[in-house]
Amino acid sequence: MYSCRDCGKQFQGGKRIKDITLWNEYLTDKRTVSELAIIHKCSERAIRRHLGLVADSYSPVYPESAVIIIDTTYFSRSFGVMLFMDAESGKILHRKYVRNETDRDYLGGLNHIEEFGTEIKAVVCDGHTGLLQAVNSYPAQMCQFHQLQIIRRLLTKAPHLTAGIELLKLVQSMFPMKKNEFISLFNKWCEAREDFLNERTVLVSGKNTYTHRRLRTARRSMRTHLKWLFTYEEHPELNIPNTTNRLEGFNAQIKRALLNHNGLNERNKKKFIDGFLNTKK
Repeated sequence: MYSCRDCGKQFQGGKRIKDITLWNEYLTDKRTVSELAIIHKCSERAIRRHLGLVADSYSPVYPESAVIIIDTTYFSRSFGVMLFMDAESGKILHRKYVRNETDRDYLGGLNHIEEFGTEIKAVVCDGHTGLLQAVNSYPAQMCQFHQLQIIRRLLTKAPHLTAGIELLKLVQSMFPMKKNEFISLFNKWCEAREDFLNERTVLVSGKNTYTHRRLRTARRSMRTHLKWLFTYEEHPELNIPNTTNRLEGFNAQIKRALLNHNGLNERNKKKFIDGFLNTKK
């Protein structure tokens, strides 16, 4: 601290630390707090204070209208962040820290965005049937890649049954297809494999059950989600993405950034994520 001999005004000398610059060094250059303290010639406490100011200043800018991509990424079994992204700009319009994702939280986030004056033109999500059914004020698109993942989990990536191979191949070819073409091919597969899917097996206990239950579950999943898989085609003027890939990529960036600073507790992880979102505005 310095003082002017003429007017008595006090001022600080030296180069001021810019919060955003400091945060970028911490975030992208993988600098630790102790390293930053040495570089900027100040205490570690001062570095933490400046980093905290950046993280606490998160406040999104809301557009007039937006297609919203929503998803939740987890950093542990009981800690995740629910993100709402503007599909056009790639900016995060809302975030909420959660222990598990619920349709109520998703709907609450969408209402929050609307309360700040943004007109939601459409929503893209990863396949929560309850959420897809609840969103009735604007078009809803289910991520086609997540539908493919559901089928892969049920049938594996290399199914042994011919019917399973056919269904997986059909779903894998869904992305460039038009809605009517895909529905026609899927219905033909269902008709051709109806008898096979209805086969039953008598267990040792005497209970009678379907032989190919996982394949039947895969068919049911396709039938349930089919009405939301091609919403983007029905509303070409809205430029709705058919996957949540853009937000998935953003989530991966956050995780990679956090890996550079292992050992943060949950409170500091929230500050880190908020700071990350702040620098991406």
